[in-house]
Amino acid sequence: MAAHAEWRDDVTALLATQLAVELAQASGHRLHVLHLTSGLEADWLEGITSLPDDVKSDEAAIITTETLPQHLTFDETDVERVGTRLKMNPPIRYAKDRDRLWYHLKQGTIQCIATDHAPHTLEAKAAGFPTAPSGMPGVETSLAVMLTHAKNGSCSIEDVVRWMSTNVAECYNMIGKGRLEEGADGDVILVDMDTPVAVDDAHVWSRVGWSPFHGHELVGWTQVTVVNGIPVFERTEATGPKGRLLVEPGSVGQPIVMMPWS
Repeated sequence: MAAHAEWRDDVTALLATQLAVELAQASGHRLHVLHLTSGLEADWLEGITSLPDDVKSDEAAIITTETLPQHLTFDETDVERVGTRLKMNPPIRYAKDRDRLWYHLKQGTIQCIATDHAPHTLEAKAAGFPTAPSGMPGVETSLAVMLTHAKNGSCSIEDVVRWMSTNVAECYNMIGKGRLEEGADGDVILVDMDTPVAVDDAHVWSRVGWSPFHGHELVGWTQVTVVNGIPVFERTEATGPKGRLLVEPGSVGQPIVMMPWS
């Protein structure tokens, strides 16, 4: 597994990012660089990326980027220990890359956090390296992972709100999302920052039935989810750590509206 980060090395990733940025700047086209994983790329992007509202010139390209909870948490020692469960593209890299990603996230070079949710089965993952597919489930643990980092002092709760809500809405020009204010959609969650609960494959919602964070104790688990003003999910002592749905899937909420860039 150690070879995966070597084969998909940071210099190659940097060259791809540099080319994409060059084309965006030459054409004035909107660019969002997905899944930043290397310190080399993050260092190079400093001073180039910014939130759309911070771009001063109407002719300048709007360039933003993101990183993942996985790349802010795992490093080469985890890959060696866990194996193909942590095989993904771009790969989990090294502790030095993780540290630079954290630095640039706090500095604003990286605007938001995504999940790259790619739910391959454990049967497929058991094929070993290099046959096992790249990708892992990531949606349902993403918030708890980041709030655990906040609890441990790596960032603040307000940082997590910006990176996973406010800035995401701005980067994608979403209407009614990312803010709690009059006229915005009534999307709210309540979390428990005090009670650690270990991630267990048996309790995940993903159909593939496993999580790369299996065994990790996390706080910040959602207790209530409200969509468009309607409670849709709860997690209580009665429901257990998995929680339960309060509505039929798809019965609440509206399609997200993302306005075009001029």
